[in-house]
Amino acid sequence: MSAGAPLEGFRVLDLTQTLSGPYGSMLLADLGAEVIKVESPGRPDRARDVGSGEVGQASSYFLSLNRNKRSVALDLKTEAHREVFLRLVEVSDVVFENFRPGVADRLGLTEAVLRERNPDVLVCSLSGFGQTGPESQRPAYDYLIQALAGTMDLTGDPDGPPTKYGISIVDHVGGVFAALAIVVGLLGRERHGSSGRIDVSLFDTHLSMLTYLASAYLNGGQAPERQPDSAHPYLVPSQLFPTADGHVVIMVFDDHFWPPLCAALERPDLAADARFTTSTGRRMHRDELIGQLEESMRQRSSAAWVAALQEHGVPAAPVQSLPEALEMAQVRERDMVIHLDHPAYGKHQVVGNPVKLSWLSQEPRQSAPLLGEHTVEVLEQLCGMSREDAAAIADGENRNPAAAGKATAEVTRDE
Repeated sequence: MSAGAPLEGFRVLDLTQTLSGPYGSMLLADLGAEVIKVESPGRPDRARDVGSGEVGQASSYFLSLNRNKRSVALDLKTEAHREVFLRLVEVSDVVFENFRPGVADRLGLTEAVLRERNPDVLVCSLSGFGQTGPESQRPAYDYLIQALAGTMDLTGDPDGPPTKYGISIVDHVGGVFAALAIVVGLLGRERHGSSGRIDVSLFDTHLSMLTYLASAYLNGGQAPERQPDSAHPYLVPSQLFPTADGHVVIMVFDDHFWPPLCAALERPDLAADARFTTSTGRRMHRDELIGQLEESMRQRSSAAWVAALQEHGVPAAPVQSLPEALEMAQVRERDMVIHLDHPAYGKHQVVGNPVKLSWLSQEPRQSAPLLGEHTVEVLEQLCGMSREDAAAIADGENRNPAAAGKATAEVTRDE
């Protein structure tokens, strides 16, 4: 088995901004891809200003999504800088963008133009609603897509308003799907010599998560309803219970968990009640059963109940705050919080990559880059420019890069 990073040797030109795209490209970078983040010097990634100042003068939001990347600042609205970008396309494997459909074309970066420079380049477009369909030009944000895809209507108590997820779930999952699609595209190209356009929609990816709920409706006309106390619609008891000092989630996934639950609760009367011995019976008598369980659960603390439930082998967990979750020994043991040292902003921590490969070190390489930090370096290395010409581009000059000599024969993709 190779000891190298699995995506080592692949180069990604990352035009994405904010959350979904940068999260996906960061996953690729963590797994060894060379990711070059291309930003406009006048209008860089908006994430650089979100909640700015938590780490020195930097946005912790931006730092959490852009480690292990190099930054090149190019104004793609100018012919000279667009030509530099196309020269980078010639020596890259992937162009990854999350513009609204049509923006890349208006910049002169159509798929045809990109393929003219590099017939093998893989183009991945991540957008709100995809490149086709009547909603393709509709503005798309995580919150809006949660509303449109039906998940907000499923979240919250029945008597309360629809509720959004506590995180930007649409953007994160969309980024994961885009990263997966890019890896699949690269694999297909390596095996079959084929390459093409990848079209990933945030709406599509979020809708795909409805799986069994959508299937119940599509095949049986059964529309899902919100359940009280975050209860599972089919499994009883599998929900949130208030305790003396907080909340505990209990999940009786199968009938064999029922007797141990009764034993942990010291409720032999419930174990002997024929109404509750089967999953079907518990579902039919949900209200009577939940009322009795809630009365018992309020008598002790969350920690006491979780200890008792785990001792009896019943799936259960306390509802923790984010600080409590991050302080778990499990998090540290699995390197899910990593320490980085930014040359300008200093030491900081970010959440790690959940993909653990036995042959790949999880040691972090570098923090998120400064805007244009690597412009000169990249243009020298990959475009064959002199330091003077590369510095002129970095300084915003719109000189014709052809004058620098294309030198493409001397620059090839890593194999």
